[in-house]
Amino acid sequence: MVHRAERLPVTITIGATAHPYNIDIGEYRRTTVPTLREQRDTSDEPGEQSIDNQFWVRSQTDWSIGAGQAHYDHADSNRARFSSSVGIDPWTKGQISLLPLAETKNNAKTYTNVIAKVFRRTSDGTDFMYVANGNVLEYSSNFSAADGSVTWTTVTALASPQTITDIASDGTTVFIAYGANRTATSTTIGNNTQPSALSGGLNPDYLRVIGGRLFGIDGSNLAEYDANAAKVSSSLDSTLLGGGLWVTVCAGPVGFYAASNTARTGAISYISVKDSDGLLNEPQQVAELPRGEEINDMISYAGVLALATTKGLRIAAIDAGSGSVTYGPVIENAGEVYSLAADQRFVWFGGSSGKVYRADLSRFSETLVPAWASDLVSVGDGNSLSNVTHIARSSGKTYFVDSGNGVQGEQYQGNLVASGTLTVGSIRWNSHFDKVLRTIEIRSAPNSITQTIRTWNDTNVTWGDADELWVGQTATVGGTVKASISNDDNDSITTAILVNKVQADAVDETSGNGLTPQLSESFSVTLTLFRDGSTLTAGPQLESWKIQAFPAPVRVDEIIVPIILKSRVGTSRGLGSAIAYDTKEEYLALRTAMANKEVVTYQEGSRSDTCVIDQIAMSAEKLSDDGNWWEGVCTLRLLTVP
Repeated sequence: MVHRAERLPVTITIGATAHPYNIDIGEYRRTTVPTLREQRDTSDEPGEQSIDNQFWVRSQTDWSIGAGQAHYDHADSNRARFSSSVGIDPWTKGQISLLPLAETKNNAKTYTNVIAKVFRRTSDGTDFMYVANGNVLEYSSNFSAADGSVTWTTVTALASPQTITDIASDGTTVFIAYGANRTATSTTIGNNTQPSALSGGLNPDYLRVIGGRLFGIDGSNLAEYDANAAKVSSSLDSTLLGGGLWVTVCAGPVGFYAASNTARTGAISYISVKDSDGLLNEPQQVAELPRGEEINDMISYAGVLALATTKGLRIAAIDAGSGSVTYGPVIENAGEVYSLAADQRFVWFGGSSGKVYRADLSRFSETLVPAWASDLVSVGDGNSLSNVTHIARSSGKTYFVDSGNGVQGEQYQGNLVASGTLTVGSIRWNSHFDKVLRTIEIRSAPNSITQTIRTWNDTNVTWGDADELWVGQTATVGGTVKASISNDDNDSITTAILVNKVQADAVDETSGNGLTPQLSESFSVTLTLFRDGSTLTAGPQLESWKIQAFPAPVRVDEIIVPIILKSRVGTSRGLGSAIAYDTKEEYLALRTAMANKEVVTYQEGSRSDTCVIDQIAMSAEKLSDDGNWWEGVCTLRLLTVP
């Protein structure tokens, strides 16, 4: 049947069958269904969820749980994490700031096979950086100075010098390995005299001084050495089978741990100490990494092992009683990790492209996964940035080797990087429909207080310095903060600029005007901090960001349709000829469509909607003349289908 609104104002098409009806216009109603439920805050403390308005709010005041979180507000997300950063220090709870700038410490030298380590002289506590560059060994005690001002002293070379493979120190003596046929040598720390060959006659590839013991690694052999580079009798002397190679050794809470690689797979072994004589037992393997993951470096610190692997960084818990270890998931965002260093509560780890990363062992995002973020970046020396093969800490500063550019370290004056960025990650408000972004706000910490001294003379009374008046904060930021918002298509849609203010709202990046509402399923916040233009040691401290959006889901209409369901119903608003109905048959057709959740076409006038019948209510006026079914008004609740 063709819909003819002038005769019967509504038609419901079920399948291929059209059912036209007259309705009780006085009871007809069409309403948009609310999209927001009544909000109830059941938390112990007030927060964003306590705000009783139609704005959906997201904000952040802490970044100290680190990077690696792609989605800011998933159900399992941590609101103190973010996606990624460059040049940003997130480790002070409640703020982010700029990291120190790195500078080369090379004195414009060309480095190959560079080894850099910092040794502390026991006698006076002086730190020396020793750098092995091919077959040349140098040291410096003022390595924190500016590039060009660092004083490097060259240790007198041996006759027919060979490439140095490792250096180690006990605080008095520096031990040097060559990894060839040349016997290991030693020299006094801070002395440039030619090293003397050690009488033990051994030539290990790598040396480690740990807990007053000297360890030597010669390919597949790991042994305890004496001060003359001879193996200690009846102590550790272990050779791996199957082509395995030892990598390094470090001290644990009780005993020692050694790392090895066999068949492209890393393993950790525990070396216990004999109670009777203090000699070392043979290594016992206590953990093996997943096949294909090798160990590049390993250190013990703060009761855990840190593993630099070909897949990333792992942290392993140590059982001090049994010596066993349990390692956690790999942090693979930085790619392969080549080197490690530890100081205070942090572990620094070296990646590729001249990048250093930092992990906080006091804060964990999950079991054995510490908070981590990008740290210093090599400035290079005219060459492309390469793997960070060594890291050292001294006097609270970080130094590292970019294998293509030599020794790098924090800028001697404490200059900050020119700019740093932090990407928060996707913000969806836990829903997959569109939202309308309305506002963004960023807030920085003021860094000074204005003090005004006033004097007042009245009846020979003078108010002087002792009566100075504080008049409040000066909103000086020391640099610039920029917050950029992008949509699902990664289009930059708005920017908030914070210059010499404590707080700023967003403006359109192109026009400079106030924010035009933007529609997107998700938004991403990128924070950029810029160093002060004149004072290179000063930069902003960002304390918070906040965005507000309206939910904009596809709306659903509720349509209340009171159908006049009688044996004969007038048409043309009661002026036309009546049409006959089988009221029972019509009711059953409507109810069956409701029960089966059939999608029907609802037409009223010239408008057509796709709907489902959600509810039916029959109000009877009388029994039909044939006694078959009721006559009256059948009220339908229809819901439009998006």
